[in-house]
Amino acid sequence: MTARRLDLLIAIALVALCSAIYAQSAAFEFVGYDDEGYVEHNPVVSRGLAPGILNYAVSAYVGGNWHPLTVFSHALDVEVFGLEAGRHHAENVLLHILATLLLFGVFRKATGTVWRSALVAALFAVHPLHVEVVSWVSQRKTLLCAVFGLAALYCYIDYARIGGARRLAAVAGLLTASLLAKPMLVTFPLLVALFDVWPLGVVSSWRQARERAPAKLWLLIPILGIGTATWFAQRSSGAMAPLDVEVFLTVSIPNAVLSAGWYAAKFVWPVGLAVHYPHPFLPQSGGVAPGVFAIVASVVFIAAASFSAFALRKRAPWLAVGLAWWAIALLPVIGLVQVGTQGVADRYSYIPMIGGFVVFAWGLEEFRSRLGAPIKAVAALAVVVVVGLSIASYQQVSHWRDSLSLFSRAVDISPRDVTMLFNLGNAVQRDGRVDEAEALYRRALVVQPSHSFTQLNLAELLRERGVPEDRAEASELYENVLRSRPGNRRAVAGLAALESKGP
Repeated sequence: MTARRLDLLIAIALVALCSAIYAQSAAFEFVGYDDEGYVEHNPVVSRGLAPGILNYAVSAYVGGNWHPLTVFSHALDVEVFGLEAGRHHAENVLLHILATLLLFGVFRKATGTVWRSALVAALFAVHPLHVEVVSWVSQRKTLLCAVFGLAALYCYIDYARIGGARRLAAVAGLLTASLLAKPMLVTFPLLVALFDVWPLGVVSSWRQARERAPAKLWLLIPILGIGTATWFAQRSSGAMAPLDVEVFLTVSIPNAVLSAGWYAAKFVWPVGLAVHYPHPFLPQSGGVAPGVFAIVASVVFIAAASFSAFALRKRAPWLAVGLAWWAIALLPVIGLVQVGTQGVADRYSYIPMIGGFVVFAWGLEEFRSRLGAPIKAVAALAVVVVVGLSIASYQQVSHWRDSLSLFSRAVDISPRDVTMLFNLGNAVQRDGRVDEAEALYRRALVVQPSHSFTQLNLAELLRERGVPEDRAEASELYENVLRSRPGNRRAVAGLAALESKGP
């Protein structure tokens, strides 16, 4: 069999794997968590490619971020598919397939190996931690970021081997597109520097690295520009926590250390996954601080991984590069600057885990060659791992079919999660289950009494029910909101509605 035909068969198998896991999402709904703001109820995007969409995409902060390419992508989908959610989900699946094929192409081209490159791509295709990105319409940004980023890496291989201003311009252009979708790959120059060492092998000394560094400085132009715009977007929208030394030392650093162990553990054993994990060092979000053992285990993991990578950097460069890729790609989202109420997130691992897949694929071959294990036995092990992860992913995808299923799952995993209790309350209230919604709102307020969105929703529920005792409690809730958020329109309107009805 020719190499080209084998590559084609592998590509077909990768497409089949992705399709088998994610085809079910074509019947899914939008979920009441960001999808409304990005697509369903966005007053501009929901009109498709109407006049003004380009200006909106470039100027608007959606979801607390500035990502014009993502906004335009959603508008294009609305133009083509309308607001039929299943087709938006299908578009995400197609982008995941494209990212998987690009990843196979990157390692096939860079290493010349077939089966190890195929295994890296297969693991990327089927790992349960990636379900969130593919099954959540609002994560179109991560998919586009990965597709353009991997395309940039593919082009970089030719630049590293051959050089040329045009090739570097192609890399910079694709990187810019990636950052305009989501500014995740701000560490791209460091990632390609790793590729220079292995698998490309064009850098073997600090002198060679310094010689190649000036070309990579050109990549900093879009990184600095788009990174600055994103920082302002998150600061102005209130998504980013205020910069505070005490918070950094007591919240951000401990969570970053704990997160490293969490991502490694979920890489190996991806169970108990949910759309939201409350920050463990922010009790007001419902997070529960871990025991000393968890922190120690994370520190031990970081130290052991670092020592192994350094000690084996010459004999097993794939190990050093794989672990370094994982750490560097994860750095922008490890929580050193807190955004949102989550401590970790499945979606943050989409690009970083490529490093882990490399370690597994090349480590398996190292294991086989050193122990003299039969190729068929090692291949069977790889198949078992891929099939097992595929089954787990298929089940995980099913939790994304609608808001009720998604939020119920999250509350099952983290019963004190204020964000998910609030969202589940909204979902059951829309389903007409008012008493259940009330109970969920009250559970959220037990954890965080000052959660204004929950106070407002509970107040409106009580006001509409019209019982005198409920009206008094609703008035108190509105006043609580106004004490923390003076002039809040919903609270002012709610109080006015109560007064207009009289005692």
